[in-house]
Amino acid sequence: MTPMDETERVASYEEIELGQLATGLAAHLSRARRRGVKRLAARPAPAVSAGPRAVVATPQAPRHAAPEGPDERIRRLASAAGDLESLATLVAGCEACSLCQTRSQTVFGEGHPKARVMFVGEAPGFHEDRLGRPFVGDAGGMLDRIITKGMGLARGDLYIANILKCRPPENRDPSALEKTLCTGWLQRQIELVNPEVLIPLGRHAAGHLLQRDDSMGKMRARVHHLAGRKIVPTYHPAYLLRTPSAKKDCWKDIQRAMAEVDG
Repeated sequence: MTPMDETERVASYEEIELGQLATGLAAHLSRARRRGVKRLAARPAPAVSAGPRAVVATPQAPRHAAPEGPDERIRRLASAAGDLESLATLVAGCEACSLCQTRSQTVFGEGHPKARVMFVGEAPGFHEDRLGRPFVGDAGGMLDRIITKGMGLARGDLYIANILKCRPPENRDPSALEKTLCTGWLQRQIELVNPEVLIPLGRHAAGHLLQRDDSMGKMRARVHHLAGRKIVPTYHPAYLLRTPSAKKDCWKDIQRAMAEVDG
């Protein structure tokens, strides 16, 4: 009889242990049957702690900011201007639209820097483009008479500006894009002057400030309230030159505006 090697010895021990386990289990089942137990319930396995869970960050695609549009850039630049002089310098360098290629110069605005009343026109014309001042042609002469006779004030007591800071070629109407781009400059201009009453001159100016696409007849003859300001639209001085019969209604509008200032 040859001595068993190590592998055979381990296998023999395992067979003995399995046999003893089977014998014990059979005896246990036999005793359970005698007690009337037909089925043995399985003991629930002990809960296994999962331990702290590792937090795995979900990879995300890098976020790229949307490119800044020209109107957004103008608003950002305008908001940084602390006074009218700084804002005028920024406007003079604006090349956001094609009007910069045909203008002689920008026409920023003029008047009292803290005026209680501010006139807003549509766009510079030929004479304004040449001199760099708003309302200096025939329409400007009409506006001067409105200010002195209708309001009892001097031009320097008010502030005068336009939506557009550059003259459209051939004095055409301002385009929607041009008005959108210039809005940032005008809004900051209004913020810095901070007038009590705005008087838009003409349908384009009134519709732009009121954000409406109505006829002048539907927008005038009343006081509008927008963003904490009073807006009293009236006819453009150039229209009054062509339609003298409208001067009476313009007079009423100006008196309405002055009542808001005095009130």
